Amino acid sequence: MIRKQANWILLALCGLFGFTPHAYGLPSFARQTGQKCAACHVGGDWPQLTPWGRFFKLSGYTAGASLTHREGTDNVPIGVLGQAGLTWAAQPNDTQGQTVIAHSGQPEFYQSTAELATKLTDLLGVFYEYEVGNTFHGWKGFTGAADVRAVHFFHLGGNEILAGLDTNNNPTVQDVWNSTPDWGFPFYSSPQAPGAPAAPVISRLGSQVGSIGAYALVNRQVYAELSFYRVASGFFRWMSAGTDLHQDGVNYLNGYNPYWRAYWTRSHGPHSIMLGAFGMRANIFPIAAAPSGPTDRYTDYGFDSQYQYLGNTHKFTLRGSYIYETKSFGGSYPAGAVSTNTGNLKSVNVNGSYGYGNGWAFHAGYFLTNGNNDSTLYGVAAPSGNLVTASPKTSGYTLQLDRHVTQNIQLMAQYRGFVNFNGVRHNIDGIGRNASDNNTLWLSVFFAF
Repeated sequence: MIRKQANWILLALCGLFGFTPHAYGLPSFARQTGQKCAACHVGGDWPQLTPWGRFFKLSGYTAGASLTHREGTDNVPIGVLGQAGLTWAAQPNDTQGQTVIAHSGQPEFYQSTAELATKLTDLLGVFYEYEVGNTFHGWKGFTGAADVRAVHFFHLGGNEILAGLDTNNNPTVQDVWNSTPDWGFPFYSSPQAPGAPAAPVISRLGSQVGSIGAYALVNRQVYAELSFYRVASGFFRWMSAGTDLHQDGVNYLNGYNPYWRAYWTRSHGPHSIMLGAFGMRANIFPIAAAPSGPTDRYTDYGFDSQYQYLGNTHKFTLRGSYIYETKSFGGSYPAGAVSTNTGNLKSVNVNGSYGYGNGWAFHAGYFLTNGNNDSTLYGVAAPSGNLVTASPKTSGYTLQLDRHVTQNIQLMAQYRGFVNFNGVRHNIDGIGRNASDNNTLWLSVFFAF
């Protein structure tokens, strides 16, 4: 039965890839501005932003008519999104027959999302997502992205200045470039596909934190931001709805933790370029269930850049980022949760996108995560008990093809390949599994209305 379902979905995807795209708009913001989604997103390929899309976001989502000045369906500030697909793993089971990658080859409806995305006043806008996701153990609702902005334009000494206040629930969710962690490539990943076993803390805080921050954009070229994040409890609880802040895997912040962002950008005709830096310092309790006592300190230093060309037919974007993280385990080391009292982690992400018209897009990317060895934190042992690896080094590539059937429906084929996994290319588990056995092919359909 499952195989028949998979075949029907494959046939449907193949048929849809041959359709001609139409210029329908994405929900909420398209109704607000009266523009097609390609005005903000490169070739309509969400979430890649055009120069106008970046400025729309920085200006607090306030372009277009406010709720009180819209009529009919244009007055609906809520959009509905959904995603379904199939994932095939190169080797879903290990050499002893145990499942490593679940539900390989089975069709899944991954999640549905309701988004409140609208201009509230000329100075205030909101983007808020509530998702209902399939965890393979049942459906669960939780807050996705949350970003609320208040903005003001003024002139000083002949300079145009856009000043803003922002509150959000994930470092870099407020960013307008697709080179930082939250909106970086791959823009989507199969919930079943393995990821890197380690990642910088700046990319691990989604729906666990709340922030208050301020930013300024001068002459649409120079940007600076300073925000402070704390655990999303109390006033910020609406930003973590559906997330148990005391469960394993949650990064429970101690106090307010600074995040910084700066960049320079320049546009000339269809060309634009950006050079930037970002970072964060986070103090985290080792045990979220008991947030007290000494903390672990993480400091992330990030650098990123992007070049973009947007022609009428051909569109090209090249992005890159590098994050260096230092770690001081003031809480975890005395408790024996790590083998060393300090550590480091490095993350590299380089990728490019090519779009043809508003119907096709191809993406390719390389990723690398590496750092110091730690047998307690990253150690993998064979069934015999012998240590196989203590390294976080994981590298590989992602290839993706998108087809926009309409501006409301996107089809995607994504292949993720691993060269190294946990510091090893061959025999990564001590019983014969290779890094490439974690490779996955993902076919997916994404819709938004």
